Amino acid sequence: MTAPRLLLVRHGESEANVAGVLQGQSHGTLTATGREAAARLASALARLPAAERPTAILTSDLRRAVETAEIIAAALGATPQQLPAAREWNVGDLDGLPAAALHDAIERSGVSATEFAPPGGESLRALHARATRALAELAREAVEGARAAERERTLLVSHGDFIRMAIGAAASMPIDEATAIALRNTSLTELVLGNGSWRVERIGDASHLD
Repeated sequence: MTAPRLLLVRHGESEANVAGVLQGQSHGTLTATGREAAARLASALARLPAAERPTAILTSDLRRAVETAEIIAAALGATPQQLPAAREWNVGDLDGLPAAALHDAIERSGVSATEFAPPGGESLRALHARATRALAELAREAVEGARAAERERTLLVSHGDFIRMAIGAAASMPIDEATAIALRNTSLTELVLGNGSWRVERIGDASHLD
């Protein structure tokens, strides 16, 4: 049996990315550049041999991820399914503020960046726990029951910090190290399932943009 694989894709460039503001769990809209990059990834995936293409497409239910997933799914003749657990880090009341506002809020709080939870939001530790639970559920679905065949190669469109925490969980990496992982929009990170645990095979592959 081929080992199940999980392809984690960061959504295409959004208007908030360009503006340099926090978008957290607000929906956001892709830019023309973001849509073009998603289309380039979709074309690269569609050119793969049939045995290597994604067998299922999942997406965060936030609009910027859904739009990215729809572009990819159209090229593969698939229909994306929404997975709310793959939403971005909830930055609560900081949503929509300049990115520097997060750093300033952490400094004022007196707690570490890992433990800081914005008002109305969640901490990175909580996000890490959410990503860990999502990975465990995806692993279970890849080997058990009616969904196992279609989850042989699952592509999940999500968000930068969620994917960083998923990488950290799979690689047993400290949270503060995982937050430093560079992930371009539409980059692809690949995990492989073995003995019930995900192993990181590649991180942030953006070769489709070259």
